Amino acid sequence: MTNEWNVPTKNEKKTKNVQLWISGILAFIGLVIVSTQLIPLTGSFLDGLIEKLRTEFKIKPVPDSYKQYIEEQFAYYDPGKSYFANLAEQIGDIEIANQYSYDPESGTQKEITVDTKYDKDMYISISSIGIKDIKISPNVESSDEKIYNKYLKYGVAHFKGTPLPGDGGNSFIYGHSAVDSFFRNHKNLPETIFSRLNSIDIGQDVVITKDKETFTYVVRNKKIVAPDDFSILRTQNNKETVTLMTCWPLGIGTKRLVVVAEREI
Repeated sequence: MTNEWNVPTKNEKKTKNVQLWISGILAFIGLVIVSTQLIPLTGSFLDGLIEKLRTEFKIKPVPDSYKQYIEEQFAYYDPGKSYFANLAEQIGDIEIANQYSYDPESGTQKEITVDTKYDKDMYISISSIGIKDIKISPNVESSDEKIYNKYLKYGVAHFKGTPLPGDGGNSFIYGHSAVDSFFRNHKNLPETIFSRLNSIDIGQDVVITKDKETFTYVVRNKKIVAPDDFSILRTQNNKETVTLMTCWPLGIGTKRLVVVAEREI
């Protein structure tokens, strides 16, 4: 009942408030009931959607072989197919007979020798970048892709036709590198260990073991060269050196990353 001014009485206000409370409680109960039904359905739907996505977009584990990984992820680019064939041709034009280089042991000039029959494994360590006792296969026929890739699966390779460490002149050693997405999860894989060469600094040591004899070289130069720069095969400044090479950018190979180290006592 209202008065002549149509103002609700106290009882009417109380009744209206009670009705609002009851409506709110009923709405809450209804929401709870609906939620208890929807949550399981929503969860089941999301579980099914996630499983479907996992099935359709499942990422395969990275295989042990870097070449296999590249073949699956990219169009595999192996610069060696033409590059090493050209290098092999160039080595024939580099006159080594009757050439001399400085021998740090004797302090005199020593005749450079090339022993293409040597077949014992050598080992390289570069402690500053985490390379330890990685196998160097000697006298690898580098003009044949099948041959050099067979050796590069287990380490790095010495380029046949260049001197061996300790024999004067410039020993040429090369290895694969890997794109970062592969190397992050395979940092110690011998096949791609030269991915670390990018981190080497001038003045750091390169140690090579051959026939239980240790040869220590100090890095003097680090550079990026064009793929047709074959001067890297030559003896450097009449010094006994080792040249380390891998593809640049890492794992791609449009250019070459070259590190030159000079032998010291």
